[in-house]
Amino acid sequence: MTDSDNAIPRTSDPDEDSGNLVVVEQRGSVRMLTLNRPRVRNALSRSLSAELVHALRASDADPTVTVVLLTGAGGAFCSGVDLRDLAESGFDGADTTDGNCITYVAELVTPVIGLVSGPAVTGGFELALACDFLIAGESARFADTHCRVGIVPGGGLTARLAEAVGVRRARQMSATGCYIDARTALSWGLVNEIVDDRELADRGWAVADAFSAADKPTLDAVWKLYDAVSADGTADAVHREAALNRSWSAAASAVAGRTADVVAHGRGQARNSSPAE
Repeated sequence: MTDSDNAIPRTSDPDEDSGNLVVVEQRGSVRMLTLNRPRVRNALSRSLSAELVHALRASDADPTVTVVLLTGAGGAFCSGVDLRDLAESGFDGADTTDGNCITYVAELVTPVIGLVSGPAVTGGFELALACDFLIAGESARFADTHCRVGIVPGGGLTARLAEAVGVRRARQMSATGCYIDARTALSWGLVNEIVDDRELADRGWAVADAFSAADKPTLDAVWKLYDAVSADGTADAVHREAALNRSWSAAASAVAGRTADVVAHGRGQARNSSPAE
């Protein structure tokens, strides 16, 4: 869920009204998609998810795009699902599984590099895990707070987190809901490298641009092989998680109440800069 108390329900959202929830920028064959709800740390609303899916589809269909960079505006990657949406309709796993933006990132044929600064929490963590690999800024922090909030994951977290860091560390993150910082994420194999936050975008462009040195048909074939290796290990686990998520429900009021405690816990950890414990 969300790491920001700014995502507590309210009657209007200037970011939603702007109609520009995903900023698209292209340099050569590289396209950057930026989640653009900085007031709520890019929390995933239905509108943002729909616009991101549209941008991902367009990128995959465009023969001029060889790599997609995915990042967030305002010093945050994504703080999770927006509580306003939950408060309006309650929670039903069917609303957040098949066909959502996390699924589209994971299934995109075009390589996706996630550029993470600030929080990547719960649904935002799932979005990051769906990328092919991650580059982190020094401020990046990751947490799975599903169990603290009371919602079963539905975006493939249990499969992809275990693949990334090993099942023992994945269990630890999910059970404790504790945050890990960028340095811990690097040592655990969750991210590929760390750069200064001010250099994150430039580093993303540079790494993506290096893909242009590869022969594209060969790169596409190799990428499909890597995708198949990942799918062999996670496909059944993703489907099991989605099935359980669809049958799970939680009252929005209870979720909001528990999320306040999660936010306070996360802020305390950010101040202490401690790894998961």
